[in-house]
Amino acid sequence: MYPDREKALAKGRRKGKTFIRVFCGIFISVGIILLIVGIAVGVSGHTFRQKAEPTDAVILAMRGASSESLGTPVVEYTVDGKSYTAMLNMASSSMYPGKRITIYYQKNNPREVRYLDDNGWLILIFAFIGTVFTGIGTAFWLVKRSHERKARQLLATGEVVEAEITGIGEDTSSSMNGHHPIMVSCRYTAPDGRVYFFRSGSFWYESYEIAPKKKVRVYVDRNNPANYYVDVDSAVG
Repeated sequence: MYPDREKALAKGRRKGKTFIRVFCGIFISVGIILLIVGIAVGVSGHTFRQKAEPTDAVILAMRGASSESLGTPVVEYTVDGKSYTAMLNMASSSMYPGKRITIYYQKNNPREVRYLDDNGWLILIFAFIGTVFTGIGTAFWLVKRSHERKARQLLATGEVVEAEITGIGEDTSSSMNGHHPIMVSCRYTAPDGRVYFFRSGSFWYESYEIAPKKKVRVYVDRNNPANYYVDVDSAVG
């Protein structure tokens, strides 16, 4: 028996749990942050607009503009007959020197101005991307939980067969720290001569930790052979 079998099992399960936490955690966290930013931008713009007045302004320059940056708009506008120059809080691809736009200034402080016309699109972008990221993380977690429930049910009620390992490969769709989990392919010949092929889910073991000459247990739904669970843990060592 593989001398470190229990150690390998513990390490593999720990890696599996870590991958789920990291993958789901990153997507859900980024999604929530983007949603919060979108809400904050919306609330801030709404609050500012309630205490502000609109006025026409002309863009004097796009300060710091380059092939990689839109730059920061510098505008000139007039309030109560007095001219002011200010830098805006945001820029859009439609802005250019000489263009006239509508800005908003605080009634008690005309020097405090914002460009709010594109805020709606900005909020929608944050909300959309945030929802997508949160959805991906949540969906992945739900699918993983569903697979775990299926595995527990088959472990409790499935018919156990001993299958011959035919291949061990990497699941390149998943990665952590430059490493991929493995998937085990196996074959079982029933007493009536019928041959069944099975393929496992992803397990965070090293390929050398799987004994290729050792048979792997497969738990098969008695009513539906297409529903099965390959217990890769049984082939470690």
